[in-house]
Amino acid sequence: MKQTQVYYLPATSGAAQAQNLRDSGIQNDSILIANREDSYAEDAGSKGFHVEHDFAKAAAIADVIFLLIPDQVQPRVFNKQVAPSLKSTATIVIASGYNVFYKLLSFQPTQDVVMVAPRWMSKEPAEIFERAAEDGFIQQLKHHSSVSQYGQLSGALALDGKQAREHFKHILHNQVLNGKFCEEFSKIEDDLEKEGDQNPLNELYRRSEESELGQAEKRVRARLLNHH
Repeated sequence: MKQTQVYYLPATSGAAQAQNLRDSGIQNDSILIANREDSYAEDAGSKGFHVEHDFAKAAAIADVIFLLIPDQVQPRVFNKQVAPSLKSTATIVIASGYNVFYKLLSFQPTQDVVMVAPRWMSKEPAEIFERAAEDGFIQQLKHHSSVSQYGQLSGALALDGKQAREHFKHILHNQVLNGKFCEEFSKIEDDLEKEGDQNPLNELYRRSEESELGQAEKRVRARLLNHH
């Protein structure tokens, strides 16, 4: 039985997953890229994939969907534009557990939800550590998801090195598990698409770079560069 796989992009792994599916023998006509009109859509089209800009129309024909858009926009896009048109028997594949853990996505009881997080594969661990060495701890966070960036930067700014264990226990039990972090992050989701100082992440980066850790990191990197 022919099944239609729909990919909601963009994501760092989205194009690769669609390409791997096609390379593994899935017919190109069974793969549909659902994306707004932007460079990601143009790139997918240039590679021969079928592209649909109407998310609801794409959802209506999907047997399996890969929800690969950023965490902060998933609830808005999925719940309003995808879920109402999705088949009751559809399988939803996610690459991050954030929105599922906090129950922010509206799934039907008859739908299957699968998590495939293609990280730490092939050369990726080495590349991540190389970026950390080259960019430093703070700047290498820009290679993470927005959720990871916000959580690590905001948490690190309040860190007392002598009480690291207690501090992170507090974050785990009083922010992550009780939903407080999710509530706080939801308030700034729309602002993450803004530029400059209006983007909360940019402000966190500025404050982090001015912190003791940030200043120490700059000194270490400067010394390393002087030795090359």
